Amino acid sequence: MASSVPKRVRVSSAPRPGRPTVALTVVCALLGLPLVSACGPSADSSNGPAATTARSGPSDGGTNGKSGSSRNSGNSSSSWALSAPQVAAGYPQGQPPADMVRRFNDDTRKNAARLDVSGTPVRAYYDDRADGAWIFYTGVTGNGFEPDHLHDILKQLPAVHDDGAGDRTTISAIDAEPGPHGGRAICNTVLLQTDMLATAVSTCSWFTPTTAAGVTLITKADGTGTKLGFTAADVAPIMRALRAEVEIPRQ
Repeated sequence: MASSVPKRVRVSSAPRPGRPTVALTVVCALLGLPLVSACGPSADSSNGPAATTARSGPSDGGTNGKSGSSRNSGNSSSSWALSAPQVAAGYPQGQPPADMVRRFNDDTRKNAARLDVSGTPVRAYYDDRADGAWIFYTGVTGNGFEPDHLHDILKQLPAVHDDGAGDRTTISAIDAEPGPHGGRAICNTVLLQTDMLATAVSTCSWFTPTTAAGVTLITKADGTGTKLGFTAADVAPIMRALRAEVEIPRQ
């Protein structure tokens, strides 16, 4: 697994218009992650079909996880189901920009194709007002999922891409502590660094035999954002907090 999580992002000076957006679009498309550059407000917190096939959801960079204990901690033998309450972990559902939702859903469908699990989809968009970000939560409830297999689909060694024009992209994955419900969890991060800007997008996912879901944070573009991006260290605790309330015992 990846040896470490990218450090908290910082800005050294004003970014050059266009370049970070274009670079992140290409990078996120490669990994199948939502575009951190997509910004604006629109509504779509319905539980409509996220994807009829989805082998895993977003991934969790639970940096508190120990690679051994993150395999099956907690009550992993229980049968779970996903829900989308109006408020989860203190975050109310909200209305991200339409363009951001469209881009996220397009990327989610592409990522779902390689995960290959079917079931009842669920999705919601939660408003992180403190950090000025949208929390994109999506997943599927089904049967017979293989948490180890789904985890390994998203596992990869760190890879660095340099476009020769000053843009450097690092793609990495790190095991995450799944929380008391057990199963497996992993976080994937895309870190873009230019000579003037550094920004990151991370997705943390968890898997059990009956659930596969993930959480991604995307900075708002309304000036309320406190960060340019979110690393696995930022997203993993939010994933666990959200999971504790959206994942419920299956009846």
